[in-house]
Amino acid sequence: MEVNQMPKDTQHALITWIPQSTDGKREAINLNNLYRDYSVLIDLNKLTTSEVSKYMSLIVVGHHSEFLNETLENLVKVVQGSDCTWIVLAMCDSGTTKYYGTLENNELWSKAQKLSNRLKIKVSGTMRPLTFDEVGKGLAFALTLTEILIRSNPAMDSQLWKDFEPQNDVDEIIEGFKNI
Repeated sequence: MEVNQMPKDTQHALITWIPQSTDGKREAINLNNLYRDYSVLIDLNKLTTSEVSKYMSLIVVGHHSEFLNETLENLVKVVQGSDCTWIVLAMCDSGTTKYYGTLENNELWSKAQKLSNRLKIKVSGTMRPLTFDEVGKGLAFALTLTEILIRSNPAMDSQLWKDFEPQNDVDEIIEGFKNI
């Protein structure tokens, strides 16, 4: 009788960081070191669509304030048309909408929702600040099916992650108006 064994390693997750993010790079490296048999680490500036297509998920590490529109647009260019079906934004409050005073500085959609709408894929964002330990020590991540690295709520905290699905045009407009 032959017993099916799980593979020793499977790299389903691609980990990267926001360019110029010293903290993001450090914690992305730490996370990858913890799960090196299950993930690959590549600088966002070196990613290509064909490279991203090799992975089912992309984990982006950094600070909310560092994830500028230029970074979002570059990420869209790399992921659009790839086979990647899930992005995890491992940064503080990436699933919440920020208000910065004047109307022109307000976010109409959270970073996670905006990215999900643009790429038409699932994007996970955080609903509160994310600590370095939660990323670098893997407290906000887990292996599922003993081989796939996914985002995970730390013990006793079901409020960290929220999954965002692409909105239809009407829902997107309604949410934008609601956040004005």
